[in-house]
Amino acid sequence: MLSKALSFLTDFLLLIKHRLTSLVVFTTGMGYLIATRGDIDWFTFITTLFGVFLVVGSANAMNQVFEARVDGIMKRTSNRPIPAGRMKKVEAILIALLMLILGQYVLYKFVNGISALLALIAFVIYVFAYTPLKRITPLCTFVGAIPGAIPPVIGWTAVRGQIELGAIILFGIQFIWQFPHFWSIALICKADYEKAGFKVLPSSDSRITAINLVIYTFMLLPMGLKPTIAGFAGKYALMASIFGGGLFFIQALSLLKDSSIHSAKKIMLMADIYLPLLFIFLLIDKV
Repeated sequence: MLSKALSFLTDFLLLIKHRLTSLVVFTTGMGYLIATRGDIDWFTFITTLFGVFLVVGSANAMNQVFEARVDGIMKRTSNRPIPAGRMKKVEAILIALLMLILGQYVLYKFVNGISALLALIAFVIYVFAYTPLKRITPLCTFVGAIPGAIPPVIGWTAVRGQIELGAIILFGIQFIWQFPHFWSIALICKADYEKAGFKVLPSSDSRITAINLVIYTFMLLPMGLKPTIAGFAGKYALMASIFGGGLFFIQALSLLKDSSIHSAKKIMLMADIYLPLLFIFLLIDKV
């Protein structure tokens, strides 16, 4: 009985893409904390994170329902519960619907309407626009970056009740960050993605992708300065954005030089470090 429960829990975590979901919850929480003035309303903070966790987990589960066949083709996703045969599509759909309904209820009832609406918009774009577009056009990355950048805005609106300049800036940072983050992963898994028919890279030519990576990492440099310019961050976030953004950009230039998987892995690592680090320093400045 215990082994079955543990097996289900493992499959559930795979179904909701727990690592991606955790990052989304983290950026939502950072948006909330950065927007907070005075004491933290812990009940609203926790319900915001819980509601976002449910809606994002639902979106990821539905993504796997629609991509079950191609997930079975790719080595990196073939062990997911649906293609591996450990979970039926109808079970995954039921889990996704229950999570979506409960998540929307939690956000609307205990947080506010605008946060619930933003979460629903992110769900719809991710599941019904980004997911099918992955097999049609490289523009899918641009579309997918929109729901990917909404979480800190949800955190901000959970506190302030409206979309303000600070929320827009956090959206912009996370929006631009997603391109080098996702494209570096896509370069590493290029053969897998091509086998599945995913058109997620700007070009089949790795050098053109590297040029795009240089452009977007360069765009992060001025974008990372905007919190300080807007007045809701100080010197620590400023230094983190300049130093981290500079290293990010230099690594992209390295990829442009050699077009190697090794350089792509370094960009992926830099992406994993840059965003959490910048958000943490934004919070430190606020404190």
